[in-house]
Amino acid sequence: MADNWQFVAAAYGLAAAVLGGYWRRLVRLDRKLAAAQVRRRNRPADKIQ
Repeated sequence: MADNWQFVAAAYGLAAAVLGGYWRRLVRLDRKLAAAQVRRRNRPADKIQ
């Protein structure tokens, strides 16, 4: 059983890296959507279709 701890640690490390990358992607998309919403809100009324 002791031999498997390296694989367990590697799996946790890999999961942390994948979740960290996904979190960064979500933050980037959130910022992009927020910026688009601000641009849309600041558009003149005559250009809104």
